[in-house]
Amino acid sequence: MTTHFITHASPALPGIDRRAPMAAAPMVYNEDGSVAWDRMWTTFCELASAGGPPHRGELLTAPITVDADSLAYRQVVEEIIRGIQLVSGLTAAPAMPGWVAVTCTSRAQARWLSEQINQENVVSRWNGQQLFVPAAAHFTLKGEIKNVITAVAKTTHYWDAHIGKEVKQALAFEAAIQTVVAWMRRCIRR
Repeated sequence: MTTHFITHASPALPGIDRRAPMAAAPMVYNEDGSVAWDRMWTTFCELASAGGPPHRGELLTAPITVDADSLAYRQVVEEIIRGIQLVSGLTAAPAMPGWVAVTCTSRAQARWLSEQINQENVVSRWNGQQLFVPAAAHFTLKGEIKNVITAVAKTTHYWDAHIGKEVKQALAFEAAIQTVVAWMRRCIRR
C-alpha cells in the first residue's frame, strides 16, 4: 500500500511531462576529492507519489548474485553508506549481499521511505526499522550510487520536513496493528 501525504504539489506547467525522470544535480566534491553528498542539493523536486518526476527512468534493482568479497563491491557499499549517513543522518551498514541496511527511527519511517523510494524507481524494501537499498559492484559513482543516495536524500527530506506529526503517528499506529495481526496469524497457524 502506498500512502500519499504530500499535498503541496505545484501546478503542472504546459508542455512539461512531470513523470519524466528528474534532471541530475551536478556532483559536488570536498577538497580531498570525495563526494560532498551533504552539499549536493539545496532543494528537491516533488516526490513521484505526489506527481513529481521519479528520480530514475528505469527501475534500479538489486543484483541477483553478488561477490560480497570483491573490492569493487565493498567500495560501492562503503560509498552508499557514507552518502546515506551524510544526507539523512540515519545509520547505514552492509546487509545481506546486494543490499545496504538503513536504520530508521521507526517502523513507520522505514515503510514510508521504502514505498516512496520504490516510486522513485530505486528498488527498496523494509523489515522492522530497517530500510534496504540496493548495492552492486557495477554501480558507478555518478550513476547508480548517486541514484540510491539521491532517492534516500529526497525521501528523508520529505519525511523530516513535510510529513506532519499526526501522519507519522497514524503510520506508527498502523505499523503496530500490522505487528499484532502478524502475531495473531502465527498463533492461529500453530
